[in-house]
Amino acid sequence: MTWRPGQCTEPHDHGGAISAFKILGGAGSETRFSMSPDSLVEAAAVREFTRGEIGFDAGDVVHEIRNDASDEHLLISLHVYAPPLPELRRFKHRPETHALAPAFQRRPKGSTPTVAIVGGGFSGIMVAAQLARQSAHSSRPLHLILIDRQTSIGEGAAYRSPDARHLLNVPAIGMSAWPDRPTDFLDWARQGNPGVQPYSFLQRREYAEYLRQRFFETVAESDANLSIEIHRTEAQHIERRPNGRWVVQCTERGALEADALVLATGHRRPDDPLARAWNGSRARYVTHPWAALSLASIEPHESVCLLGTGLTAIDVLMSLSKPGRTAPVLALSRRGLSPSAHAPSQLPPIDPRSWLEPLLTGIASVTAPTLMHAVRGAITSAGISGADWRQVIDGLRPYLVRIWQALPASERRRFMRHARPYWEVSRHRTAPEVASAVEEAKRARLFRVIAARVLSAQGQTDGVTLKLCPRGVNTPEICKFDWVVNCTGPGSPGSKGLPTMLQALVDAGVLEEDALGLGVRSTSDGRALSHGRVIENLIVIGTLRKPDLWESTAVPELRDQAAVAAEVLVRCVRPLRGPGGFALNLA
Repeated sequence: MTWRPGQCTEPHDHGGAISAFKILGGAGSETRFSMSPDSLVEAAAVREFTRGEIGFDAGDVVHEIRNDASDEHLLISLHVYAPPLPELRRFKHRPETHALAPAFQRRPKGSTPTVAIVGGGFSGIMVAAQLARQSAHSSRPLHLILIDRQTSIGEGAAYRSPDARHLLNVPAIGMSAWPDRPTDFLDWARQGNPGVQPYSFLQRREYAEYLRQRFFETVAESDANLSIEIHRTEAQHIERRPNGRWVVQCTERGALEADALVLATGHRRPDDPLARAWNGSRARYVTHPWAALSLASIEPHESVCLLGTGLTAIDVLMSLSKPGRTAPVLALSRRGLSPSAHAPSQLPPIDPRSWLEPLLTGIASVTAPTLMHAVRGAITSAGISGADWRQVIDGLRPYLVRIWQALPASERRRFMRHARPYWEVSRHRTAPEVASAVEEAKRARLFRVIAARVLSAQGQTDGVTLKLCPRGVNTPEICKFDWVVNCTGPGSPGSKGLPTMLQALVDAGVLEEDALGLGVRSTSDGRALSHGRVIENLIVIGTLRKPDLWESTAVPELRDQAAVAAEVLVRCVRPLRGPGGFALNLA
């Protein structure tokens, strides 16, 4: 690696890989960090090194490397990793102005109720923030345990990307984390850049920083009734004791006990669409594009096939479209549908009640075909009046839960099979700047989208040969690519069932998976629902609630769920009057 003067890494580790480096030229410094209870890292030791010196990491070091030269001397270093470096896991260091909040140093009293939150992305961190608010408002003692395998809380899959070309898919005015502060994210962004507009689409990595900052601020404002633990580990198994309490078995922390549990596990891990079709070496097959180093080996002169044409494929294209790219990128899916773009300027939604209410309140049950026919009719009418089709789709958003719940099970299945892909590319759109970059790549003949199926894949050490069957064509085509990247996105419904940890809860009778494999059943306020029985101290939030809500992945829905979940939890673990601690409110 070559470092210019002033260049440095972020605090990072090597994902468990053993590593060594040697300085071949120049001089630099290494800062090693220690973990802090609030998930941030703090500088613990600094050492200088010069040419010929060697550094070693047994797999547990968090550090950063810097070229401190004030002249033009380069720092040149050789790095070796075993096994091959899976990713550089990034950590966030503590700013000088940010003190460790007392809640992270405080130990709970024996009678304090404990809430464990599995998942530290948007949903998990905002449930914790709302609980901190609720604890301060009600003066109720509360102990929170936040469990997440990621190194930096608040990121999850959506906001973990360090790539500046990865933008939010919702404008700044719609991204507040607080239901009662609709302009909060916009106000925060303007503190650093006064030019940010309500319809600006900001970087996703900025949003992760916003979430962390708001979480730490909320915790710092809490009173002495709140205590918090954050564990960088993965929950492997959960069981419920006869007394109603929960035990969470973790990979590195052992067993953690709680009186109430929140499942904020986020999206499922990607499926492998070529699992049965692949033969040979997988050296040129990127199965998980979100791993930090997964795309770093792809050179601008190497051709790439993206499996999938949705938002994940667009993100990967943005990462690959660096200056100097000369080789084409092909994206394929069965239908060849790509996400639509947001309008160049903000447009008001069109109220659908005039045509939607008769459909939902009619004598006959609503069907997927009649619903989609009505949507297309509304779009046609909007076009005749000079409006934009996006205004019709956006106008439906407040009614999506009601529409979904009005569809019989058979019609939901029909919607999933036939209409869902078309709805997804219309509903979940890209930022205008991203859409412009995609069109520019197409004009330069560096990007193309087709509808096709992969019949077989033969991997070699220097590339991949795919046998493709384009839609509407009977004769397969043989295509050779330098790389293939899986861009199918989060695991598809029903493809592999629930993760093992959640499946165990289904088997234990405290969760119920829906027939479509979308997630698990829940009440209107997020409590788990299993075969008609409400599990009062088990809260579900986010994508797991899709069976009953359908729309349960975007910030405007998740922030409301987090606020309601906190209210339910505070009621659930009410303190007892007088001595003796607390009791679960399971009535």
